[in-house]
Amino acid sequence: MKDNFKITEKELLTARNTILKEYGIPELEENGYIKSPFKTSWFGEYDSNIRGYCYELCKLTNENHLHIITLTVFRGEKRIKIDLNIFELNEKINSISDLKECDGINFKMPPNDSTTMQLRSDDYKGPPLFYMLFLPEYKIGTYKTQSSFEKQLNKLRDLVKKDMANIDFFVKRWHEIHKPNVTDKEGNVVKKVQ
Repeated sequence: MKDNFKITEKELLTARNTILKEYGIPELEENGYIKSPFKTSWFGEYDSNIRGYCYELCKLTNENHLHIITLTVFRGEKRIKIDLNIFELNEKINSISDLKECDGINFKMPPNDSTTMQLRSDDYKGPPLFYMLFLPEYKIGTYKTQSSFEKQLNKLRDLVKKDMANIDFFVKRWHEIHKPNVTDKEGNVVKKVQ
């Protein structure tokens, strides 16, 4: 009898990272998102032991709203984590590049982190058990063979690609749940809306 198909943690990490780089990020770029300009932002592996990859992308809207999307994969997991947060900047800026001298860490700290929405998790209505059992998520499901692993990867790739191509759906959902904090360019809250 054949042993069950095995894949290493490193191969799992690489597979999910490839999905982000080749399908998720390009779709976001098509929707006007660019690599985050903040000095503290990650865009690739985030330590020398390659415990994971993190990519932060931003978009500035005509309403002076700053959208921040963070895509993360951790070693030892089967998931991809995709977070969205939106802020209203208290001063008009002309482009994202105006933020390149800013730190940006405050956009991730309290109270700003309270409006972070994890896609395909925090945006569902109804009982959690329903979406945990029946709705798609950014996760490699069960596999026992090379072909079932490939099938799970393809399913994850298609979901990430479709959702990042339709990111405006999630932005709309974010606005249904939250109101943007008003911050300065460094992410310091000027007016907490919620």
